[in-house]
Amino acid sequence: MTDKEKQKVVLITGASRGIGKAIAENLAEKYSLILTARSEEALNKVKSDLQSAGARVEAFAADLTSTKDIQKLIESSIKAMGRVDVLVNNAGIGRFGRVDTLSEDDIRTVMDTNLMGPFLLTKAALPDMIARKSGQIINISSVAGLNGFKNGGAYAASKFALNGFTECLREDVKEFGIAVTAVCPGGVRTEFGGGPADVRDFVLEPSDVAHTVRYLIDESETANTKLIELKPRRREQFRS
Repeated sequence: MTDKEKQKVVLITGASRGIGKAIAENLAEKYSLILTARSEEALNKVKSDLQSAGARVEAFAADLTSTKDIQKLIESSIKAMGRVDVLVNNAGIGRFGRVDTLSEDDIRTVMDTNLMGPFLLTKAALPDMIARKSGQIINISSVAGLNGFKNGGAYAASKFALNGFTECLREDVKEFGIAVTAVCPGGVRTEFGGGPADVRDFVLEPSDVAHTVRYLIDESETANTKLIELKPRRREQFRS
């Protein structure tokens, strides 16, 4: 077994772009990676770039609202890498608007992706972690899971629910030595929601979230940071 194979194996969802891609790029030098997203083409591009830089990485396209796809993803991951040490539930979607303007499909789509996706993937990954009495689950939530905002009824509800799930999950699995953390970033400069990845006064970079995830994975085996609220610092060009 090579030194790389002895390192932790990290499964990252939503890894084809934005925060997920930044997490993969940050971790690639040190950890073995399993990447997943809906777009096989975009996912394979990230995989190819990381492999060219010397990373040990596998990629499996999956629909994380599908129980069948999730089970296949976990089985393929363990077959390819032997185990999943860290699960990073990053994939998410946003639908915004006043409650009476949101459709039932809007609400269900957001909840299925932002809450049920992490729930089902965690449920599939946990048995092996529990058997090994080791593991880590990092849920990328949002400050919208801590504070509501105008037109955020669907999105904030999903993230409040994800934070509640994370709290309970930690209590469920701490006896097995499994760490569970919610990361709650403020606004991040990505194309999330279909808008441009523009530079605004107060906005995080995807690499900022990736740095925080790296910190958590590198954390002591006797510690478990329960929640990190990550707020942007005013950008230098806007400072008075």
